[in-house]
Amino acid sequence: MEKELYIIAVYLFYGGAFFAIGVSITSRDTSMSKLGIARFLWIFALFAYIHGSHEWYEMFLKINNLYVASDPTIATNIIKLGLVFVSFLLFLFFGVCVFGIARPGYGTWLGILFTVLVGAAVFSLLFPWKGSAAGYFPWAEFRIRNLIALPAALLSGTGFILYSHAVQVVSRKGALNFTGAGLSVIVYGIFTGLIPSGTYISSYHLPVELFRGLSALFILHFMMRALHTFDEERKAVIEDRLDRFAQSEKLSALGRLAAGVAHEINNPLANMSLNLELLKKELQQDPDHSHQSRIETMERNLERASRTAQELLHVSSERDSEMVETVLGSVVEGALNLLGPRKREYDFAVNLDGTETILAIPWKIEEALLNILINSMDATPLGGRISVTGKKEKNRVLLEIADTGIGIDPENIARVMEPFFTTKEVGQGTGLGLSICYGIMELHNGQITIQSEPDKGTVVSLSFPLGENR
Repeated sequence: MEKELYIIAVYLFYGGAFFAIGVSITSRDTSMSKLGIARFLWIFALFAYIHGSHEWYEMFLKINNLYVASDPTIATNIIKLGLVFVSFLLFLFFGVCVFGIARPGYGTWLGILFTVLVGAAVFSLLFPWKGSAAGYFPWAEFRIRNLIALPAALLSGTGFILYSHAVQVVSRKGALNFTGAGLSVIVYGIFTGLIPSGTYISSYHLPVELFRGLSALFILHFMMRALHTFDEERKAVIEDRLDRFAQSEKLSALGRLAAGVAHEINNPLANMSLNLELLKKELQQDPDHSHQSRIETMERNLERASRTAQELLHVSSERDSEMVETVLGSVVEGALNLLGPRKREYDFAVNLDGTETILAIPWKIEEALLNILINSMDATPLGGRISVTGKKEKNRVLLEIADTGIGIDPENIARVMEPFFTTKEVGQGTGLGLSICYGIMELHNGQITIQSEPDKGTVVSLSFPLGENR
């Protein structure tokens, strides 16, 4: 009685391991993966589900035999044999597919091998059996394991190992786990393809099904860890797309400022050109006269145009930078300069007397401020007041941008920093502006908070830790 219960527990464990393998694969989203193996993992999952069903069917029969003491019928044996044949046929097909993508040049030979093995197995099952009727089904199952299960395990395991080199591009750990899964599959193939079911191994009379179940457990372990590769790949794809959208948001903001920036640069250049013409005429009329004032005027205009162009380069660039000691007030002034003549359409009140030095990437902070200021202008009627205030609070610097615009509805406050969420009309924004600001503040160990009331305006607060020298 105890021995029978032990065997039932082994089948419960064995089948459960294969069901867990199937669930671990089918519950993973591989739709965004560019790895070729992702297209065929569903076959391995289907094999695992059907094979797990076979083991639990065996468990059910042993429980039934334990309490009813009835011999399996021919129909029962046919179901068992059918589950084994279909599951290992899928296993072999998966092995051919995964080995094929690991070594593309072997496609034709793999197709021939698959056909030969399946044909040999079918011929073996249909060949006249000279033994007793009761002995046919165990013999037929062992032939299937010899001719299909063992080659399937060798092809699948070797395919996993060979394909792990392609996985290294995405994840080194993932590649190691695919190798581990491949070795476990080969070990499983040895126990399931070379040793008949019901065999006891070692002096402890351990059934071979226990070793098959343990091999399946190792496959599950390595497969679950290997499947994290698809999560890493998916994360990289999403981050790449977000970076592209972020760049799109930046270009959108720069596009809206382009005319104003061109005007800011054109005015000093035009002034300098006029002064240069006047200077030429004066030099012709009176070579000895001092023209220092006109030269100083041209220098001021050149400096003004250069400063505006430099600010535009800072905010439009996409480069990595180290944190440096930065005067927050100068960054705010740079962002305001980029608004160009459009800022004259609003009542700007700037009070930066309380700002301090922070450790920051200046062009990143300028990008965040530009996004916030543009949002404030978009939400505020022409002539409305927008205030920018900087002050020190304990060991932090607080910068507040407040407007008197239309505000934000209470139900949208919690979502405004979500990527792609926007209340603007289609084509007026990507919904990434504030999410970019949130990411920039996280990068600087800062915080961004938003307070708003409909028709009363919005206050965006940026909190930074003080620089290292404070």
